[in-house]
Amino acid sequence: MTTPTFNNSYFITNRNDPTTIWVDSSTYVIPGPLSYYLSSTPYDQTIDDYSTVPWTAFLSDLETDLASTVDANGNANLVVYIHGLGNTFDDAIVESAAFGSTLASPGGFGGLLIAFDWPSYGTAVSALASYYATTQINWPAVNTSGTIRDNINGSVKSFITVIQNLLAIQVNNKPINLSIISHSEGNYMLLMGMLGLKQAGVASGSINNAMMLAADISAAVFESGQFGYGITDICKQVSVYYSGADADLNYSDYDFFAYHNPIYASRLGLIGPFAYPSASAITNSVIGIDCSQVTVNLGMITNVHGSYRSLPQTVADMSSILNSSSPTGRIAYPGGTNSYYLNPAVNTASGTAPRQGIYRRRFSRH
Repeated sequence: MTTPTFNNSYFITNRNDPTTIWVDSSTYVIPGPLSYYLSSTPYDQTIDDYSTVPWTAFLSDLETDLASTVDANGNANLVVYIHGLGNTFDDAIVESAAFGSTLASPGGFGGLLIAFDWPSYGTAVSALASYYATTQINWPAVNTSGTIRDNINGSVKSFITVIQNLLAIQVNNKPINLSIISHSEGNYMLLMGMLGLKQAGVASGSINNAMMLAADISAAVFESGQFGYGITDICKQVSVYYSGADADLNYSDYDFFAYHNPIYASRLGLIGPFAYPSASAITNSVIGIDCSQVTVNLGMITNVHGSYRSLPQTVADMSSILNSSSPTGRIAYPGGTNSYYLNPAVNTASGTAPRQGIYRRRFSRH
């Protein structure tokens, strides 16, 4: 697909006070009503360029830009990006805009990326277990405000509203191809949101792709009796990108152990979807993509966690899937089913992409 030019950047949040300066306060960083933000520059990383608009205006401009993403089958193509923890409102705008820009070029994605921003805290408290969660995962959710995971629980209704509204869009009287990309703790938002959508009666296969980057949830999530059935039911294909070199997920594995499944504690973003023995076959819509060979030589091991949004091999792979074309850099693991690794010798584009979006600071974004 030809990469189109867009008129605007699109950002949706359910932070009760999006622009608060108290980014580490559980009084201010809580779920609230949905707000819709536009900038008149595509994939704009300048925070002050964004302003709130009513949903009707947001939708009208979005439909105009989606018209330029129509593929050979006549469908427009839209991706919703969900960030991880340690992202303020400002951080989330910059991160999603940078990622959307990279998917477009050099990635070659012919659709549009917008963001769903849930109320995560700043970096000062995001690595503290006391801010992480109050319980292990429960469905229906128990606590809906306070810790990081409680705020995600409290964002499920907003997420349902956003996805249902987007699924209702038609361009040229045809439904859009909707996909979701989630990073780290954003995969818990995806997990809970999909359970909510399933409960709300959203039809199976309504969403084309779920792409799970560095997922900070149990690696057994797609096994029978676990909580991944909402994702696999609603999404036609689920692509799991993981790396054994991810220091942030090892940190989470250790410090946040009490809030994850103690039997299947290792993270999906560390060992992939097929590492644990499974009593029954995992649905064939789930694909594991081991990125361990390309998430190396990044300067510091803490750069691995966020690198999926910028490494040429991962960006090319995601863009190919979103464009409904065959990925060129995968090699199948012998004897595996739907289990691949990325070849570091393929899709080695030069330029700024290998470094764009990699953050060097004390706590990497989850």
